Amino acid sequence: MSVTADEKRKIIEHRTEFLVPGMELAHDICSDDGKVLFAKSSILSQHTIQKLGNWQIPKVFIYSEVSTANPLVNPRLQKFLNTYNQSVLVVQQAFADIRATQEIPLATFTAAAADITATVTEAGNVIDRLYNLPPCDDYTMYHSVNVSAISALIATWLKYPPEQVNAISLAGLLHDVGKSRLKPELLHKPFKLPPAAYEEYKQHVAYGYELVSKVPAISQSITAAVFQHHERRDGSGYPGGITDYHIHPYAKIIAVADFYDECLTLNREDPPARLSPYLSLQKLRDDVYKLDPKVCIIFIDNMSNFLSGNRVALTDGREGRVVFINKDKPSLSMVQLDDGSVLDLSEQQDVSIHYVLR
Repeated sequence: MSVTADEKRKIIEHRTEFLVPGMELAHDICSDDGKVLFAKSSILSQHTIQKLGNWQIPKVFIYSEVSTANPLVNPRLQKFLNTYNQSVLVVQQAFADIRATQEIPLATFTAAAADITATVTEAGNVIDRLYNLPPCDDYTMYHSVNVSAISALIATWLKYPPEQVNAISLAGLLHDVGKSRLKPELLHKPFKLPPAAYEEYKQHVAYGYELVSKVPAISQSITAAVFQHHERRDGSGYPGGITDYHIHPYAKIIAVADFYDECLTLNREDPPARLSPYLSLQKLRDDVYKLDPKVCIIFIDNMSNFLSGNRVALTDGREGRVVFINKDKPSLSMVQLDDGSVLDLSEQQDVSIHYVLR
């Protein structure tokens, strides 16, 4: 029996003959042709164990039934969360300084972006953890740090070199800096503003461009990302309505991070405790033709790896654990209900994942 470790619980390679009902699978069990026989996070029953024996599967990976690990988060994740909280405070002060001076404290933003990049890329599944943190009335500060962290992860998954990952993280941190010039009442639920107010809200990208373009040390790539993060490939974005070829690659990354975070936080009907990353990923998938397909797909694929195993509430009130992600329609994934039955939501009518249970 060999032992490995995941972010939260110990994983054990266990001989099939010693399996007992109630154990939880840590990895998918697949057939020789790649078909998933039993999904990660499935709870083993006597029937399941007999099938594994009949199929002559000698070993499986399970979560340890008794954990001796420190119940606190692992040190790398804790380091990121500390950096995250500090970055929010730094950005909050920086925005206050910008309002007073109309100048960007570049050294402050650069140091914060470097810290975010250094910690986020080594901390494992951090995106889901961003939304476990206490809510804040000043959404713009949290949103800026969220987009910076998510953009850094996407850039890493796209195999950008470290220096460019830092630049993209900085662009994410600065992407909404123009909001420092907006009235506070325009910063919450912008898509529900009256048309005239929404047009005023959209000016934040121009204001941001004016601020960053005044700083000689900020590269044109970062300036373009700040100015273009609301542009869309089909020309439906703003401020210029430009199309795919003219949109900077950094802006395309930040657009995906911004879209995902806004779907989870700003533009949703449910209370703050009710988060549905599955629906947000599905909205992202639905809009893939407007955003960059490569960026969207790599983000969805990596996020799908994180989201298996969450306990969720369904729209009909039932609860269970996600055991397999439907990458085409994440809110219609496979869920093992508390009674042990498994629902393939893609085959159900009018039932989907509503939100993650915290």
